[in-house]
Amino acid sequence: MRFALAVGTFLILVIHGVILYNQFSHKWEAHQIAYFNQAKAMAKGDAERASLEARSPRIEQNVVADFGETRVDRCITCHIAADDPRFSTYQQPLKTHPYSLAMGDVQKNGRWERRHKFSEFGCTVCHDGQGRGLSPRDAHGEDEYWPDPLLGAAVQENWRKEFVPMLRGKEFLEANCAQCHTSPAFAGTPTVRRGMDLYYASNCYGCHRIEGLSDGTIGPDLTEVGRKFKVDYIYARIKDPKSVLATSIMPKFNMLTDQDIRALVIFLKSRKGKNFSETEMDRYRLRATGGAELVQAHIKPVQINPAQMARQGEQLVLDRACTACHKLGAKDGAVAPDLTFEGLLKDPAWLDAHFRNPRSTMPDSIMPAFRFTEPEFKAMTAYLSGLKTVPAMPTPEATYKALCLRCHGDKGNGLGPIAEHLDPAPRDFTKAAFMNSKPMDRLVASVRKGVDGTSMPAWERILDDRQAKALLDYIQTAFVKEPRQEPKARNLPAANPVASSPESIARGEATFVNRCAGCHGRKGDGKGPNSLDILPKPRNLRNAFFLSSVSDTRLFDSILYGVQGTAMPSWIDYGLSNNDVGDLVNFLRNLNPKPKGGQNAGTI
Repeated sequence: MRFALAVGTFLILVIHGVILYNQFSHKWEAHQIAYFNQAKAMAKGDAERASLEARSPRIEQNVVADFGETRVDRCITCHIAADDPRFSTYQQPLKTHPYSLAMGDVQKNGRWERRHKFSEFGCTVCHDGQGRGLSPRDAHGEDEYWPDPLLGAAVQENWRKEFVPMLRGKEFLEANCAQCHTSPAFAGTPTVRRGMDLYYASNCYGCHRIEGLSDGTIGPDLTEVGRKFKVDYIYARIKDPKSVLATSIMPKFNMLTDQDIRALVIFLKSRKGKNFSETEMDRYRLRATGGAELVQAHIKPVQINPAQMARQGEQLVLDRACTACHKLGAKDGAVAPDLTFEGLLKDPAWLDAHFRNPRSTMPDSIMPAFRFTEPEFKAMTAYLSGLKTVPAMPTPEATYKALCLRCHGDKGNGLGPIAEHLDPAPRDFTKAAFMNSKPMDRLVASVRKGVDGTSMPAWERILDDRQAKALLDYIQTAFVKEPRQEPKARNLPAANPVASSPESIARGEATFVNRCAGCHGRKGDGKGPNSLDILPKPRNLRNAFFLSSVSDTRLFDSILYGVQGTAMPSWIDYGLSNNDVGDLVNFLRNLNPKPKGGQNAGTI
């Protein structure tokens, strides 16, 4: 017992001794003593030697107030030789901070003179890190909760190990250089410039906004992305978007190398909102500049030769990263529809309009509007409209795999590889109630004529009536798995029995607000409060292309008898009369003026 007590007491004394030693003895003191001793040995005179002998270890710091918030930088407490050129061959932390002609340092009479003096700029304005820290872990920002780890050097424990090698390197410092040196031509920031070029070449500008550079509206605003996020997060969002956010619609840019992504990360890290060299007038000019001017200032337009328009269009489709989302031959971004035989599905007029403004032809499209030139639009349209090779489809099963699987899925449940990016969602063929509630001629029409305002194309140039029916028979057998039953005839008016008038439209609106807005939304856009819990999502009734393509009788059918296999109920069971539905139809027609074009716009 006494022996155990003695051992315990001894261990307690040792622990307290270690604590006291760590409390009153610091590594930075040892670094400073080593520097004083080495510097004394190098001293050229008694005065310099005496000055060094008089110095003792202490916390050194610079207080910098000229770059945003006031910074307290104690980095020189350890890096005490940073401004002493005699220590250029030593190891860190006793190593001279390198001089750089690109950063404005100059030699005068054989001695270097810094453009960025530590007393004026500090350290963290360029390197990041935690300026007040006095241990390597604290000062370098290695704690996962510190927002600004040492750029290109520090690694936090929660970073993905496979990404770490690409997040090291002095090139990352360029992101902070660009806070003052904003010109893309500045010699000290070549990686930032390369990242900017990739930002445009990869069509990032189509989705994202960066003040002064692009005006995309689909993806998050990246104007302050470098201030908000660390480099590991930015790298992961580009390398594998869904690994960070499972619901992300951002494509995986397989054509980008790791070095390309690294350059993009450094460029995006340089985007921190207002930089140190801007004036309010500069920012006003940026905000007043139009999107087309911003993009064309950075992208050199391709000169199109009319004799080689289709060939140049093919190159543009590849160069402008269309296959980051779309499938084209062997390349597949797995986000958007297959373009391999686009010329059989869409006419040149539709393609041209869709390139310029996707939502002008597909109201719920997530495709951005790109800032290409008029000749470039025409060249890309010429190329895609010439893709008319019919895929080999010897059987209905092969037809389904070639034309339908991408959206409707290999199980026919509407969960194909790109289904999550489509609105409205692809039809679920496993819902027998829906499939058996529609007459065969309507199903055939949907296959051959397509569904306007949706991603369902018209397959009539690829499938004739016989092939379309064979495809539907395969779907019935493979996915519906119930015998085909033709629906019973329903009592539906051949035309709307209520003439459209302001009074009818007002009555229809009142009915819509009371009966329909919970799912379809007060605006009719399919985003009502109940829509969050409904699959498939309620129909967007502001989709003018869809509404104009369906007859009044079809609308009466859906409203009175519901849509089987969905949350749309049979409103005849809830007391709606033909006149009530007639008012509703007039209200919906009034919401949607007939559009000029559509999915199956006329041939040029």
